Amino acid sequence: MSMRRDPMAAAAELMVLLESLCKQPKDFLPYNDQTAAFTIESLSESLVCTVGEISCWPGASNVIPGKVSFTVDLRAMDDTGREAVLHELYSRMYYICDKRSVSCLIECKHDANAVMCDPELSLQLNSSAYSALKRMVGDIEIEVPTLMSGAGHDAMAMAHLTKVGMLFVRCRGGISHSPAEHVLDDDVGAAGLAILSFLETLI
Repeated sequence: MSMRRDPMAAAAELMVLLESLCKQPKDFLPYNDQTAAFTIESLSESLVCTVGEISCWPGASNVIPGKVSFTVDLRAMDDTGREAVLHELYSRMYYICDKRSVSCLIECKHDANAVMCDPELSLQLNSSAYSALKRMVGDIEIEVPTLMSGAGHDAMAMAHLTKVGMLFVRCRGGISHSPAEHVLDDDVGAAGLAILSFLETLI
């Protein structure tokens, strides 16, 4: 075992590293001009990392894999912070692979900057959602939540053409884009009223 060069074990260590880095970025990233305190704080609130695919070759139960590949999806609302996390991740991945005497190839397949919704549009949508709830249930004392979305919406493609904003309809358990997705009729109604109220402010 002491002479074994096992890419599967290396991949497992790399995935645990990714999880630790993304849960506690402040424990890994140095404070300097590029990763200032506000960047670290932003990452703590918005950074999400996912390993969604893993494959190995040849895939036999009693054979040390000759090759292991896995994907990393890393998202944050701060591009500078995201780049800092990637730089730290790459550095530590190469170190771990070198320590385990396995080769490491990192390939970037997609890179997109974060897109910020327009503050004025977001404020108008928030006010419209509040108005919709008030029309449905009367006077309310709760605040309409403002959310950060880590998903790649159409707004990302449109942001260079115009201002963007989004209104979310809550799903049971937070599950969407899945056969298990379920939304209440009242929530659909509230969203429709919110959009109507929003459009009325533009007329």
